Amino acid sequence: MVSKSVSLKKIVDEYDIDDEVSLDIFHDVLNCQEVSIYNNKLEQLFLFAVNNKELFTNIRVTIDNSEIAILREYIEKWVSAYIKDRENDKLLNPLKNYGERDEALVSRIRASTGADEEVVNHFIDGHYLFMSAENMNGAILEQYLAYILEPKGWLWCAGAIYRAIDFCYFGENEIILLQVKNKYNTENSSSSAIRIGTDIIKWNRLNRPKAGTFRPIPNWEKLQDIVGIPSINYLLTEEMYLDYIEKNSTTELDQL
Repeated sequence: MVSKSVSLKKIVDEYDIDDEVSLDIFHDVLNCQEVSIYNNKLEQLFLFAVNNKELFTNIRVTIDNSEIAILREYIEKWVSAYIKDRENDKLLNPLKNYGERDEALVSRIRASTGADEEVVNHFIDGHYLFMSAENMNGAILEQYLAYILEPKGWLWCAGAIYRAIDFCYFGENEIILLQVKNKYNTENSSSSAIRIGTDIIKWNRLNRPKAGTFRPIPNWEKLQDIVGIPSINYLLTEEMYLDYIEKNSTTELDQL
């Protein structure tokens, strides 16, 4: 079987598939899901993307099938990616304190610091803990924003189901497409290739530190302006975000 990473747009363009066919398959796939609490959100996201097909991400599907089978596999995996991400509470994933160990690096640290073996081992544990935490940093930020924004009508584009877009707001008078990043130096350049007639707003949680300092500057006021709901401004702050992490993180560690 031959597989290839393709977008829904490429599938429907190549096989000249009508939007109604895509919608029929989508609703059939949706009705087959064991987890149905996200159906309304998925429907809103899919309907918007059908009219803006550049938004659909690439997904690996079996291409030596019929065009309808290819389309169905794509939609099944698209829906599955969203549900899987929604069901995965990132703060309940234990941090790892182990990984590959390069003895040359250990020797360098030992020689430079004069630390004994016990302290060096603490350094190593800490290194892997911080790397493990950093790997989930962006996902946790999205999870927090979903917790705050979805009750106010926003939609989390969980599972990377849209290209370069993490949150959407489909209002009667405005549409907002938001790309979220943790830091000033992690912008997703792929958004420059999106041409859907609606600007993608980019927001990063942290701005560059001031000269001579090493602590990035929180940038939540910009998000407050983007969202435009003054009653929840107190929740869109660095303090409340850190409090959320402290209160909801698992205390378990994934250790050898």
